[in-house]
Amino acid sequence: MKRVFNHSRKTSGFSLVELMVALTIGLIILSAVSLLFVNSKKTYTTQDRLARLQENARFAMQFIVKDLRLAGYYGCISDINADTVNSTLNNSTDFAYDAQVPLEGINNVSNSSGTSASGTWYPSTSTTMPDTDIVDGTDVVAIRMADASSGIYLNQEMPNSSAVLKLNAYIDPTTGTSYFNTNDIIMISDCASADIMQVTQVNTTDPHLVHNAGSGTPGNSTQKLSKAYSPSTGSGNDGTRVMKFTTRQYFVAKGASGNPALFRKDLNGTPVELVDGIENLQVLYGKDTDGDKVPNVYLKAGDAGLQSTADWSSVVSVRFGIVARTVSDKDTDVDSGTYDVDGDGTTDFTAPGDHNKRRIFQATVQLRNKQ
Repeated sequence: MKRVFNHSRKTSGFSLVELMVALTIGLIILSAVSLLFVNSKKTYTTQDRLARLQENARFAMQFIVKDLRLAGYYGCISDINADTVNSTLNNSTDFAYDAQVPLEGINNVSNSSGTSASGTWYPSTSTTMPDTDIVDGTDVVAIRMADASSGIYLNQEMPNSSAVLKLNAYIDPTTGTSYFNTNDIIMISDCASADIMQVTQVNTTDPHLVHNAGSGTPGNSTQKLSKAYSPSTGSGNDGTRVMKFTTRQYFVAKGASGNPALFRKDLNGTPVELVDGIENLQVLYGKDTDGDKVPNVYLKAGDAGLQSTADWSSVVSVRFGIVARTVSDKDTDVDSGTYDVDGDGTTDFTAPGDHNKRRIFQATVQLRNKQ
């Protein structure tokens, strides 16, 4: 018997129930994948913003720590006073040029309007402000120092105290340009004394610096230094060095992006924005009260016991803290927290209830040149 096969059998499709189940499962999987992607993207963005915050804070701390370690660096002089540090500048006690006080501070700048900052420096009691847009309630620190990186030395003995300064070189090996320029404020220093003056002419053929009295800002009141300097037979810090001198101020103000930022100002120059996202700066000064070069108490600038020049001569360390924040308001969490920025147990800063993340960074610096 011959078997007959039917090749015209119909192939059946999915039922409506099966299709709906498949679509539902697909939507669940798609939702899970989408949620995973969104969470991964959010985590990545948060971590990227926190990494930038930490990097900004690291740079800010590095700037301040490096210069605090050089506070009062005037070559190899071990004692800073009127007998060892002389200035020929006009208005040598003006805030920008007062080398007798290597470290000063302002506690809690007042600037509720955001446009007119005010404060008092201690120990000088000067009210000269580095910028009108300093953030209200933040501290400012001023550091006076000579350039420790200078490789320029006196090359010939001065025949008299008014003579030009003959140098071993005038080219900065790092940049290949002239290290000194007309109107620079400079310091010549050996291990016994130092003099501060303004350059009135740079001779590059026979490398020497002229420091005539007369023109310039602030200008030299006299050409005569405290003594005729001789080139030292030593090397490194033991040589008779010629260095740029500066008063360097650090403070927090509104940056170009609209965010608070760390700024730096040298002498009477224009403030320079260094690091974005630095929201607060608080500074404590460690005072040695028993003469063992170890701080016994940490005080704010202007506190009782830290007002006069004599008080500040006992400052042997600085403890400071900064608040660094993310530079874009993209977090879902609201920050209204309080922060003890300098670690003294009191609140220094209250977040404004925005969506930024914040971190506190602190450091304690021993003042190497306060002997």
